Order: sequence, then C-alpha cells, then structure tokens
Amino acid sequence: MFAHTLCSPLPASGVVAGGLFQSSLVEGSSTHSPISLGKNPEEIKALVVTMATKGVNVAHIAAALFISRLEIEAIAREEGLPLKRTALRNSPRAWSLLDISRLSRAWANGEDLSAIAKRLDRTVMAVRKKRAALGLPARERYAEVVWTDADVATLLAHRERRIGLQRIAKQMGRSVRSLQRKLVSLRPAADSLAIPTDPSVVLTWEQASRLTPEERRGRRWQVRNSPTGLVIGFSRNACTTRWSVEMQHELAMRHFAHQSPDAVAEDFLLTDRTIVSQSGWLHLPRRSKKDMRNTFDPDQYEVYLNKMDYVRRECLGKAGFYFWTTRRNGRRISRLHQQTAVMRSGD
Repeated sequence: MFAHTLCSPLPASGVVAGGLFQSSLVEGSSTHSPISLGKNPEEIKALVVTMATKGVNVAHIAAALFISRLEIEAIAREEGLPLKRTALRNSPRAWSLLDISRLSRAWANGEDLSAIAKRLDRTVMAVRKKRAALGLPARERYAEVVWTDADVATLLAHRERRIGLQRIAKQMGRSVRSLQRKLVSLRPAADSLAIPTDPSVVLTWEQASRLTPEERRGRRWQVRNSPTGLVIGFSRNACTTRWSVEMQHELAMRHFAHQSPDAVAEDFLLTDRTIVSQSGWLHLPRRSKKDMRNTFDPDQYEVYLNKMDYVRRECLGKAGFYFWTTRRNGRRISRLHQQTAVMRSGD
C-alpha cells in the first residue's frame, strides 16, 4: 500500500513513471494501488499539482499520496510551483501525518465518512473539511448505465407513488442526479419554453420541478401546498439554500403534522437528507413511521404540537436561533451552538 521511495532526485516524469505509480509495481505488490485516486502517473502528477496549488503542506502531500518528498519536489520544480514547508502544528487536536495517511487510505478504499471519523476520533464534519482541504478528489457517484424501458417504467411508477428520489436511487443503484436528468428528459420540450428565464421571477412549484438542481441555481420558487406562500431558492453558485426562520417554522409545522421527510423534500424541492439534517438541528422530536403521511394537513400541526407538549425557544448561546424542546425541563442551549463551539475549539 505504501510507496517505494527513490533515493536520488530525478526529473518529474522519470520519478513518477519509474517509482510507485508504475502499474507493474503496484500489481506485483498488492491488488490495490497506493491510492486509487490516481490510476496513472499523469493523474497522480495532476493531483500533486492541485494540492500544491491549494497550499497543502508538503509533508501532508507526501503522507496523503504515500510518495516521497523528492518526487513531490521534482514535480514542483517542473511545474514551477512553490511548496509549503511550514512547521506542522503540535496542538492536541492537530492532524498528524499518520492521521492524514489513514484518512487518505480509508477515503480511497471507499469507507463511509462516519467510519473514518470514528476511527480517527473526530467529527464527520472535521473529516469532510480535511478531505477538501487536502484536495483529495470527491468520490464518483454511481456509474451511469443505459436506461431500459423497464428502468423508465420503474422510475415513473415510484414517482406516481410519491417516493423520494433518494430512496429510488438506492433501489435502482443510480445517483439522484441521474434520476433528475432522466425525469427532465422525459418531459415534453415545449414545457421548458414556458419557464421564465429571468432569474428575478419567482417560479411556481410546477415550473421549478421541471428543472434540475443545477438549473435552479440562482432561482427562487414557491413551496408546494404552503399555507404561508413560502418562497425558497438556491444560491447562485451552488445547489444550497440558506434556511430562514420562515423555512424552519414551516418545516416544524410539517414535522408536527407527521408529514414524511420524503414528502417534505418533494414539496420543498430539496433532498430528504437536507430535511432530516435540518430537523435534527431544530431538535424536532422523533416520530413513528406508521404515523407518517405523504400529505400535509396544517390543522394537525397544533394538535400534535400540544399533544407532544413542545415549545419554540431561542437558544441562550446563539441569539436569533430558535429550536424546539419540551415545555418542562427542556433544553436551553441548542445542539447547533454546542457543535459550533466544538468546531471552534480546533480540529
């Protein structure tokens, strides 16, 4: 798994081709490459260039890619890139070279973030941020395969039953983006012409549902069946939304009315993972699956809210952030504030 480092500096091409990344050496020593992120010397070289450009410490590059500093220096000289050689942090929570190597190896082997975080005794967010800071490539989604008539029929049947895209993707072994692109391609071309191109125009739910998440960047749309006429949208450069107090309150209404996360995600045109995550930050209570429903009945909100005896409180540690807790002996400080304090302590 680890590299056989070279003892003398060589030109970059010779170092990469003649060293660890030669396929014959890799196959002869192990069934896995030192790091599956690069399958040939050119890809490994590009990865080193990317990490050096991001300002990753040369020691971290060597630990993450299992190569020697001589190889990294040779590539940097050829590309004319400066290398960061500052002393490594020595704080208790600083990332050691061993931690970097373990993270890189586990990431290349396809392990879950939660498993990696548990092994390294860190939070999932810390592992995710460190992976991005190192410049390790994001994992590829499910491979695209040819759509058969049976696949299309299965997809449409699931959508008629209002099953969430996340669940359909798992059942069909595809990515959510693949399903979204297929649904858009199945709609008549004339429908897309009816969608206003002006980003300042608020789209109806029907119009927004015809667009992929990438096409909805910088756009705003109405939430389906919203009693308050809620309007949400994505940022201009990413498929992310900033949760306002109004959005959080309507999410809580739907939660207490026992609408399922898949159905809420469908009405908001967000992923069910986003809905579940936001519900957790708001401390919304657990519900029985047998009580969940696909439709939203606003009248049920007050009924279940009083039955569960929950109230909405402002966090004492984070002004302006409201969460839900029991009326008696409930929390006063939100989990979001506690997590923020942990992250600020340093990883």
